[in-house]
Amino acid sequence: MATNGISSTASRSSFQSLPDAPQPHPTGADSPQPASSPSTPGNSQTLTRMARDARPPLAGQQQAAAANAKGAATGASQLNIDDKGHVQHERVLLKTAAGRETISPKIERMEMPKVNGLIIHQTNSPSVSSTLNSYALKGANGAHFLIDKDGTIYQTASLKRKTNHVGRLRSRCAQEESCSPQEMKLNQKHDPEGESLRESKKPVGDRFPSNSDSIGIELVGMAYKAKSHQETSNLDGSFNFLITTTDGKMLKYENLSADVAIRMREEIKESKNKDNYSVFEQVTLQQNESLRWLTQQLRREYSIPESEVFAHPTVSRKTGSEALTAQWR
Repeated sequence: MATNGISSTASRSSFQSLPDAPQPHPTGADSPQPASSPSTPGNSQTLTRMARDARPPLAGQQQAAAANAKGAATGASQLNIDDKGHVQHERVLLKTAAGRETISPKIERMEMPKVNGLIIHQTNSPSVSSTLNSYALKGANGAHFLIDKDGTIYQTASLKRKTNHVGRLRSRCAQEESCSPQEMKLNQKHDPEGESLRESKKPVGDRFPSNSDSIGIELVGMAYKAKSHQETSNLDGSFNFLITTTDGKMLKYENLSADVAIRMREEIKESKNKDNYSVFEQVTLQQNESLRWLTQQLRREYSIPESEVFAHPTVSRKTGSEALTAQWR
């Protein structure tokens, strides 16, 4: 079943050329306050311009502009990654509007010589600022990119460095129903650590991308415990959900595909019945547009097949609704 780019039976075909990326439409930037609703224009465009103006002059800026133009024309990556592993593109910011640097050295680990996949996350934090605060803590974990609710993209770690954003790997062959009888027997035991260890020894493609060879992309979004929900259907077969949380919030989900709606019902049921189980809010339209552009550029840069892009719960034991409404295709 394939939903929103999550496929349990995705083919491992060779990377093929992608269509030209959409022209960038950067909007908004972070401030010390929680991110404003994407439906409220406010002064987000002004803040984004301020964030760009706050960036120091780039060495070789003319070369970067030329590389971006060439990439748009040829279908190559437009990211123009420098020697530090930092993206030099007008759509990827290295500072917030308040002038805060977003590269977070405390989440960076050892060198990452090869990138084989992309993992999509949600932060379970209300804003860019709160996420960066957590990234500044000693021993913090985090991902390489952070996309605000208004679609603004920030880089938070060098692309030459690993970050701990995946966790223990799940069995890929179990999800793709291709395990040997011996491994099927081993997977029947509830042993997440042993399962992850077995997976880590497998070659690329036979296992999911891990901390050692994947880039993480975080989407700002909170998770809440569900109390009840209502749903309606649309003429095109999609569904709308309205979830009431235990603390009185109302979460709207619009135009969910039939497959995603099935999984959302399961997640709501789990949240009602389990003490520490929450449901993530819907990814915004602006976030999904930026996610599509960024994943396209990263796939071009590192020759990553579409089959090696996953939502976090697919590859590791995480809350099932995390990035469930993310769309990168």
